[in-house]
Amino acid sequence: MTSNPTTWARVALLIALSAIAISSAIPTARAQGPRILLAAVDGAIDRSTVDYLQEAVAAAQSGQYAALMVRFDTPGGGLLETVAIAELFNGARNLPILGWVGPVGAHAWSAGTILLVSTDLAAMAPGTTIGSVAPVEVGPGGIVPVTDLKIINAVVNATREELALHGRNVSLAERFVVDNWNLNASQAQTSGATELIAASPTDFAKLANGRRVVVKTDTVEYKNFTLATAGAEIDTFSASTRVRLLEVLSDPLVASLLLILGIYLVIFGISAPGHGAEIAGIIILLLALIGLGFSVDPIALLLFIVGVILIIVEIKTPGFGVFGIGGIIAIVLAAAFLAPLRPLRFLVSPDYQIFFLASFLIPTGFFGGFLLFAMYKVQQVRHRAPIVGEMVGQPATAVDGLRPGEKGYVMHRGELWQAIADEPLSAEAKVYIRGVDGIVLRVSSTPPPAPPSGLLRRRLTFLLRRKAA
Repeated sequence: MTSNPTTWARVALLIALSAIAISSAIPTARAQGPRILLAAVDGAIDRSTVDYLQEAVAAAQSGQYAALMVRFDTPGGGLLETVAIAELFNGARNLPILGWVGPVGAHAWSAGTILLVSTDLAAMAPGTTIGSVAPVEVGPGGIVPVTDLKIINAVVNATREELALHGRNVSLAERFVVDNWNLNASQAQTSGATELIAASPTDFAKLANGRRVVVKTDTVEYKNFTLATAGAEIDTFSASTRVRLLEVLSDPLVASLLLILGIYLVIFGISAPGHGAEIAGIIILLLALIGLGFSVDPIALLLFIVGVILIIVEIKTPGFGVFGIGGIIAIVLAAAFLAPLRPLRFLVSPDYQIFFLASFLIPTGFFGGFLLFAMYKVQQVRHRAPIVGEMVGQPATAVDGLRPGEKGYVMHRGELWQAIADEPLSAEAKVYIRGVDGIVLRVSSTPPPAPPSGLLRRRLTFLLRRKAA
């Protein structure tokens, strides 16, 4: 029996179509199960965190996820940004927000605690911590608790509203803020700050299944919503490139250091033009302003201006470096005022505040010292006498001998130079430099006559005496 090629082609086509149908059916079957989108809040909470979570909420809603899980490991952050994120969580339509502090050893301090209690269902991994919501500031005497009742009451009320909205223990607001409570996972669950203890996002999804939470609907009404998250597939959220760049720039430490570096580069560019430092400084300054959100303390701005003026005065009238050192001190003081760690704007843990100031002021002083050193070297080069002019009249040694009108080599101060002579010169002969043509020396066996340096002066003196007479 002879096989028909057409028959085999039909069989191969049928097998290929069957494989495509089976492969397309597999993701469809997986998509039918529950899915949870996992976002992470690491580091300080800033403007980029708001944009990041806005994208995460939109992705979870458009992707029809069963819930959005937010993992917290943060020292705190901006109060205004915290309020904006809490409102974002509360206004997420038909989307339960799950908050989880993890992994083991993580913490959600200060503003992070407010965000955790702003979620619809909260859990913590064993060995994690929340609390330390009391606002503090760093002063000359160290860490000082804020005693302004307006600030304290504002933070207490914000925390109490979120606890009440999500059915948690409202008395914890005063304890978190006024008493500066810290709670571990079991203490938080017992006191009513959180609902569950989960070692991983998968465990959290399993324990959350069947729980009832209150979620805002499309009709702008709250209703009970039963979670169906058992065996849910957990997808990690990936932010856009714009948010990633903003996340780097919005870090208070990065933005502040960029501002300092940009100012120093502009100053160096003014003192030593032609190297492009001023262009790089302007670009870095613009990036720093984006990260800072154009929110610069007026005192810091004034000190920056004074510091720049003093350094420019030092450049124009170099002396003992008093103006330059004063300018660096003014800029370091401006950096201390620039540090966004004063309430009401920021709620961060004391450890993070000390780390921030140390990581900020030390590079600021280092950059300033390096700038003064670089400017000193530039001024030293500018005031140095021309080397080529000094070479005329100095001795050198012929290397291989020189023929009249032909180039050879001479050794001058340990350097090998091209040279030309009008007379024959033997090897190792002592010669004298009579002139310089570019990089070629003109030499001879006899020293050149002394330059008539006093001739012009004697003639001018003679003419002035005759005019006075």
